[in-house]
Amino acid sequence: MRNSRGFTLIELSVVLFVLGLILWLAAPRLATVGEPGRNGVFRQLASGSEEAFDLALFEKKETRLVLDPESGTYSFQLPGGKKEYPSRPLGSRLTITGISIDGSERPLDIITEIRYLPGGRVPAARIFFRDSGAEGAPTDWTLKINPFDGSVDVLPGTVVKDA
Repeated sequence: MRNSRGFTLIELSVVLFVLGLILWLAAPRLATVGEPGRNGVFRQLASGSEEAFDLALFEKKETRLVLDPESGTYSFQLPGGKKEYPSRPLGSRLTITGISIDGSERPLDIITEIRYLPGGRVPAARIFFRDSGAEGAPTDWTLKINPFDGSVDVLPGTVVKDA
């Protein structure tokens, strides 16, 4: 009788195949770990918009939502350099496809500011997004900034006008 220590070539092949299959299935999910998701970005934009509106209304401080479609970032800023929040990424799956302020389309190759003016004056704005998520076809979304209270409505699709 032979003392067999170790693995046969078939056993090693099966183990390597199973590990490769697991890696192949898990790699796309691991690539987006740490990136903000669509819902997280929309929540941050909504809470930032309401905070900016409150600063403009109650403390009479102008605040700006700065959108940079080319680099895929956004930030809220107070003019004069008193307080500047860091730019936040949209993530690799979320892109800005359009910006409309008071019915006027803004070019996507420049940085756009939405100004929250003292006294709570905010322009009617819409930011159009495309989410190229991993599950299926890309989806379009519209963030509508309410000029009366700074709240943000998240609407599925590209909604240019209200019904």
